[in-house]
Amino acid sequence: MKMRVALVMLMSAALLTACGKKDAKKTEPGSEAAKEGTKVADPEAAKSDPKLKVESETDPKKAAVKESSKLGSEKRITGPVAVVNGQNVESALYYAEVDKILKRSSKIPPERMNRIKENILKRIIEKELISQSVTKAGVAVDEATINAEFDEYKKRFRGDDQFKNYLKHGRVTIDSIKKRIREKKELENLLEKTGALSVTDEEATEFYNKNERFYQEREGVKARHILIKAGEKSTKEDQAKAMAKIKDAQKALKKGMAFEEAAKKYSEGPSASRGGDLGFFGRGQMVKPFEEKAFAMKVNEVSDAVRTRFGFHIIQVLEKREARKKDFAEVSKTIKESLRNKKFFQERRNLLSGLKKDAKIERKIVIPKTEAKARAPGAGIQGIPGHGNRAIKAAVGSGQPAKVVPLPRAKTPAAPAPAAK
Repeated sequence: MKMRVALVMLMSAALLTACGKKDAKKTEPGSEAAKEGTKVADPEAAKSDPKLKVESETDPKKAAVKESSKLGSEKRITGPVAVVNGQNVESALYYAEVDKILKRSSKIPPERMNRIKENILKRIIEKELISQSVTKAGVAVDEATINAEFDEYKKRFRGDDQFKNYLKHGRVTIDSIKKRIREKKELENLLEKTGALSVTDEEATEFYNKNERFYQEREGVKARHILIKAGEKSTKEDQAKAMAKIKDAQKALKKGMAFEEAAKKYSEGPSASRGGDLGFFGRGQMVKPFEEKAFAMKVNEVSDAVRTRFGFHIIQVLEKREARKKDFAEVSKTIKESLRNKKFFQERRNLLSGLKKDAKIERKIVIPKTEAKARAPGAGIQGIPGHGNRAIKAAVGSGQPAKVVPLPRAKTPAAPAPAAK
């Protein structure tokens, strides 16, 4: 009996060993091979099996990554990328611009990257043409003018911190900004020699009269507020806590604390750092309960707690204005600046067109030609000088009042008739 049991066990072991050899190449659940599939089960198989090789090479995702990786590792020329009227346009300028693009994204499709490179080369050649024209005309811009323009440029930012953040993430330097300012001022001075950029009072007045509807100022209120957040889905307990905070703010105001300081201390809204200042807003720009209360109040009046879907507010009205049309004198400067900018870009195009016709331009770098994909027609937004255009819907909870501006649908052009055969 013992001999039979031993014999059975021996035969079972032999059978299991044979099966193990047969299935040795099967993947275990959860193993790396199982995750990747049969492609990684046997790396040597791809060499002998053409199907596996073709599948790997034709995978669109892998092909795109492979092509993208080539963008920054291609062979680069060391000499000039172009010669303009005998002057070299150095490759360092060209590749510096290319590298800026690649730093933002290394996965740009090759055909799109070629179009970008073409535009970069075109811009550099145009800059050289303008530079030569400026030098020939003896145009110069002093440092005081550059520094004054730079100071104006910095005013676009909300303080030094935002400006420094722009320098860091925008990959620009103060010197590069001043260089752009100098180039623009030099070109402006060149174009001004012919009087092409001047805007007359008659031109500005004509524009104003044709666009009067954009200079209509609606009834408005300038206010600030203290917001204690308690959304529509907040619990009764959360609402009670919010009301307690509002009462603390009200007590502070009654004791003589300035509204601006109370907003900085108690408000939970984004406008808290500005003392709760919301600026001017018209009807339809704030949530209804807030709007109705603000427009019903008198100047310098402080409200009781007002409930909106954002929470509880204390409002102070700073100014009120009636609906009116802005006078030409109020907007003439803005209109003239806008019309001048429009003329600047038109005259720049005209100048470059003439310079290119007379110039001898020799390109030293070959960029593969690619056809740009057609874009579907769409509606755009035209800015109106002296008129605040807002296209973002926001409510009092954001601290930035705005209004939705509907854009007209663009008419799709009819398809062209087929060519005669």
